[in-house]
Formats: sequence, structure tokens, C-alpha cells
Amino acid sequence: MKTKRQRKIIELITERNVETQDELAALLEKEGFTVTQATISRDIRELNLTKSVSPDGGQKYSIAVSALGCLLYTSDAA
Repeated sequence: MKTKRQRKIIELITERNVETQDELAALLEKEGFTVTQATISRDIRELNLTKSVSPDGGQKYSIAVSALGCLLYTSDAA
């Protein structure tokens, strides 16, 4: 479940300008994942997400390509 959730996080932040943990949690809930703020914080830390400048001048979560590659090849058993 953790790996599926983290893959979904990557999908969401690459498709949208996700600015806050609350916004990310709401998007995950819409996708069927039940999450807490602590879960979101842990996932952000484990995925090495950072804030970057979005095209509209705001901030958004983004991920390093090296972390993305590692996650894509991780088993769902994690």
C-alpha cells in the first residue's frame, strides 16, 4: 500500500501544482487513499520531495529524478 500511495503522490505532483500537504492529502483521499498528516509528512521525507517555483510563481512539490527511478522499481511488498 505504501508503494502504491507513493507512486500516486509522484503522479499527482507531476500532473498538478500541489502546494500544500493538505492539498496533497485531499487529492489522495479522492483517489481512495486514507492518509493522515503524519503519513503525508513521512512520504514527503522518504520521497525527498522539495518545493520548487511553479510556472505561476507559487510553490509546488517536486521530486528528484533519481528518487523517482528508485521508487518505480521498488516492489509493492514494501
